[in-house]
Amino acid sequence: MAHRLSDLRELVPRDSRGLSLSLTRLSAALLLAGIAGGVLYDPTPARPEIHRGGYRVLEGDFHVHTTLSDGSLTPLGVVRQAERRGLDVIALTEHNSARPGAIARGWAHFRGGDTPIVLQGEEITSKHFHLIAVGIHDTVSPSQPLEDVIAEVHRQHGIAIAAHPVKRYWAAYEPVRGTLDGAEVMHPLAYASGFGWRWEDIRSFYERNQTTLMPIGSSDYHWGSILGLCRTYVFVTSATEDGVMEALHAHRTVVIDREGKTYGDPALTALVVADPIPPRAVDYRYRGEGAGDRILRVLGFLGLVGLVVIGKKRARV
Repeated sequence: MAHRLSDLRELVPRDSRGLSLSLTRLSAALLLAGIAGGVLYDPTPARPEIHRGGYRVLEGDFHVHTTLSDGSLTPLGVVRQAERRGLDVIALTEHNSARPGAIARGWAHFRGGDTPIVLQGEEITSKHFHLIAVGIHDTVSPSQPLEDVIAEVHRQHGIAIAAHPVKRYWAAYEPVRGTLDGAEVMHPLAYASGFGWRWEDIRSFYERNQTTLMPIGSSDYHWGSILGLCRTYVFVTSATEDGVMEALHAHRTVVIDREGKTYGDPALTALVVADPIPPRAVDYRYRGEGAGDRILRVLGFLGLVGLVVIGKKRARV
């Protein structure tokens, strides 16, 4: 076999091999230029400190997926995207697995600095219910009654949140309503309801006989939805993981829906109504920032295509 490969290489003119190597190097250089341009033209919006009523107010998104379940970004990429969206804290909540959250959390710790806080979590998913667990570290199985699922989340000192409680899940949620910590009241369905999934039903579930549920606004980020499109204002005594979890356990959150209505503890919502929290500068765009960025994106794409084409040709040889 070694003799055959050697003979095959001899059939390829040395000039052709040299050209292939040059094209490989050029493609790699173009790809690196595109990556460098992405860093150069991708600034992080400022996340100013907001204070109300003696608390610091953090902006959070507690329902986020990555490529390790059915999302479009890696756990590392989601952390960077959270920066671009001006978020202070996110919870990584993959379907039926708490492990991926540890990757993003570890990456955030490694980077340090002003990186958004990352909480480990899980979306515990069955055909009867979807439950967001925030602040857990061990995977909770969905193949048990919902009351046992919630009890396991609480044993791990986590927060149990009804995810997008549309009507199809009410039968499961209602018997355990008193043990839930919160419910999503603002969700991207507010902007694009359909197929029996209605934001009005989500809001109705939260408001009906409301006594204990903490309001949560989440983007349910996968592919098309925008990370941080729907947010939760968290009133913390310290901008740390422990500070966020303490605030969630104390139900110190406020959510503002698409119509400007506020949800949450009356004292906290009064603070927000009296002194509205200014919208943050966030980057929702994916297009290039100016001619330089667009050119570098094209060069990076050409470099990637070049490496793929050359790699396939070599594989055939």
